[in-house]
Amino acid sequence: MIFRNNAADAGKVVLSKLSWYMPHVNPNLQERLALYKTIESKSSLPVGYRMIQCDSIPVPQMRNSTWRLSVKSAPKKPCWIIVAFQTDKAGNQEHNPSIFNHCNLTNMFVMLNSRRYPEIDYDDTNFTQQKFSRVYGDATAFRTKFYNVEELISSPNITPADYKELFPMFVFDVTKQSEKLKSSVTDIQIKAQFSAANIAANTKAFAVDISDKSLIFQSDGQKMRVEY
Repeated sequence: MIFRNNAADAGKVVLSKLSWYMPHVNPNLQERLALYKTIESKSSLPVGYRMIQCDSIPVPQMRNSTWRLSVKSAPKKPCWIIVAFQTDKAGNQEHNPSIFNHCNLTNMFVMLNSRRYPEIDYDDTNFTQQKFSRVYGDATAFRTKFYNVEELISSPNITPADYKELFPMFVFDVTKQSEKLKSSVTDIQIKAQFSAANIAANTKAFAVDISDKSLIFQSDGQKMRVEY
């Protein structure tokens, strides 16, 4: 992203070379023998990983907004949904694209199929009256929960003032789900409410979906193949 003074000429980035480095793992003889035995026995090796997807849409100039996230891969288990807004920053080098806007949000929740997160509204949220302690707490607690480390180590060191003016991101912990939901395609909807004034024009919403997903290495006796 380019951020420039309005008196400077428009900038651009020219890529003259692009390289993709892939790591190669060479197991020692003991591990290589174990892998050969696994292939010969036609065993399956489950491998879990965390998938991150980002989606964005223009926000209509309305007080209430509903957004259904696109499902790019399924089945998967959504764990975290992070939402943020930016006004008039797309394609505008004179506005800092690393800064987000709270857009006078008053309430937001996520629907996974028929279950909502959080179950209780953020009905006390009012950025103009400095009432955003709950959404601020959820955002600053994300690193502690995500990495499962102590708060003193994982603290993002973002003050409430910085959160309001620079990084108003809304974090939803959706890790607690029923077993039925974990094995089915998940319909993800984000429902947001703003103050009585219409949301500003040229506002975009961004959502990051962090999900648990798995693949299986299946052996046919000669080689391993991947099944998603």
